[in-house]
Amino acid sequence: MNAHPLKPIAAARNRQGVFGGFNVNGVEYTLESGGHGWHITVFPGRDPVNVYWVSGTRFYSAKIHLLTEPASEIRLETIDEISFVQPDEKTAVLAAIAAWQAE
Repeated sequence: MNAHPLKPIAAARNRQGVFGGFNVNGVEYTLESGGHGWHITVFPGRDPVNVYWVSGTRFYSAKIHLLTEPASEIRLETIDEISFVQPDEKTAVLAAIAAWQAE
């Protein structure tokens, strides 16, 4: 895998809802660099439960690291861009993010 360095992030808001038949949970994060994205968990009502980092319309596999030493902080590690997401799931996630950003 082509891992990128950990990037400092801060949680901005936490949302959840049902979109297109999918339960979608999301936490919006802002990066110190000024960018932002969503850590999304999608529960389609069957396996698998999927977790993504979504920035714009791009989906990534990623990990959120909660570090306590030397100080309490949250860091993002993006792994790889995901080239294929089921179309109905992708539509549901993007609809959720659009609705949450419009709030």
